[in-house]
Amino acid sequence: MKLQRLAAALAALMLVTACETMPTGSAASGGLGGLSTALSALGGGGGGGGMADGLMNVVEGASAALKDYSADEQRKLGTEFSSVLLGARPLLRNEAVQRYVNQVGWWVAMQAERPKDKDGREINFAWRFGVIDSEAVNAYATPGGFVFVTVGLLRQLKSESELAGVLGHEVAHVMRGHYLAALKQGGFTQIAGGIVQAKAGNSAISSAVVNAVKNIYAKGLDKADEFDADRQGVLYAARAGYSPTGLSSVLRMYAASGSTQDANYQMLFSTHPAPAERAAKLEPLLSAKFAQASTTTNQDRYEPVKRMLR
Repeated sequence: MKLQRLAAALAALMLVTACETMPTGSAASGGLGGLSTALSALGGGGGGGGMADGLMNVVEGASAALKDYSADEQRKLGTEFSSVLLGARPLLRNEAVQRYVNQVGWWVAMQAERPKDKDGREINFAWRFGVIDSEAVNAYATPGGFVFVTVGLLRQLKSESELAGVLGHEVAHVMRGHYLAALKQGGFTQIAGGIVQAKAGNSAISSAVVNAVKNIYAKGLDKADEFDADRQGVLYAARAGYSPTGLSSVLRMYAASGSTQDANYQMLFSTHPAPAERAAKLEPLLSAKFAQASTTTNQDRYEPVKRMLR
C-alpha cells in the first residue's frame, strides 16, 4: 500500500506538470513572460553591456558524473529518490499551489544550460516541481529533474523572486550533476546501477537503496556544490526576468530566523554551509555582474498563493 501511495503521488505530480502551459507576457514585468523577451536581455538593450555580462554563465562546466548516466537513467534515479522523500512526508493537497510552483519552476529551469549525457547528447529533463506538506524549512532536488519545496519554506518567503532563487538553486543541483557526484563519492555507484536495472525490470527497490538515498540527504552535498548552485541559481533567476537578489534575501532570512536548535531548520542548517557565508559569497557577484539586472520581485502575485497555505 505504501508503494502504491508513493506511485500515486508521483503520478499526480506528473499530471499537474504535464497540464501546465507557460503564460504569455513580459519577462521583465512578470517573471513568467515570453522567452524572446528574456533572451533579448542577453543582447543589451536598456541594460547595455553590463546586463549582458551579468547574465553570462558565471560558472563553466558541470560534474563529470553527469556523463555517467543517460537522461532515462537519471529519470529512473530521480523517481526513486523522490519516492524516498515522499515516503517521509506527502505532497501538499492543493492543486493551485502545486501548479503555481510548477509554473515558476519550469520558467526558471528553461533558462538553464543543457548538459550532455555519456553519449554526448543534450539532456532534456522532464521537470517536476512539487510542494511537500511539511513545516520544515527546506528544498530538495533529485537526479532527473524532480524538485521539491516544503510548505514551511513557502510560508517564510516574501515574493516570487525569492521562490525563483530557491528553485534556481535546486535546478542547478540537477543541471550540474551534484547528486550524481554524491552517489560516486559516497560509494553508491553500484546501488545506483541497481536502481536503474530494477526500474527497467519493474522490480522492487531494496531497503539498502532506500537507506543509501536517505544517507545522501542526511549528509548533504559538498560545500563547493552548494556555493556553485547558489551562483547558478542567481543566474537562472536573472535570466528568467527576476531580481537576482531573491536567493540572497532568502539566505539572509535563514540567518536571521533559523538556528540548529529550531527543529524546522535543523536539516537545512546541518546539510548546508552557514547561510550568512553563502549570502556573503554572492555579494560580489550581485554588486558587479548583476548590478543592472531586473528588480522584479512579483510580491503581489506571491501573496495570494501564500495565503492558501494558512
